[in-house]
Amino acid sequence: MSESFTQAAARHLQDAKLLLNEQRLDNAVYLAGYVVECSFKVLVEVYIPKDQKAAIKYGHDLTKLQGLAMDRLRLMYPVLDMQLSTSRTTGTVLDQDHPERRYSQSGRWNDVEAEEAVNRAEQIYNEVIPRLVLDGKISSENI
Repeated sequence: MSESFTQAAARHLQDAKLLLNEQRLDNAVYLAGYVVECSFKVLVEVYIPKDQKAAIKYGHDLTKLQGLAMDRLRLMYPVLDMQLSTSRTTGTVLDQDHPERRYSQSGRWNDVEAEEAVNRAEQIYNEVIPRLVLDGKISSENI
């Protein structure tokens, strides 16, 4: 199977927004977590191209992806330090139980939490993916 974290991030964002609009809050939050995960994995793939498995090594661990992985990228590419804010999920439910939240009881998240999670995921996606396209690091055809 060939991974496309770029396409997955876009697809999960679109679905998270649709689910949020339909008040399917639990699954909207769940997919919002994957938007963030996939967006960070795109950065790892782009900036650590010699290690084809680098993105996969972090698994679904958002803490490691936005911490260890992004710290590694900032050291290797100081210009990214200005572009990547730290702890992007802090203060949102995205910080909680990813990806285990997929097994949570229904009704875990309220409207405000779900909307904040989807909005934050969209912000992260918009900070990462379009910039990589504009910088010529990924093709818009991959979205």
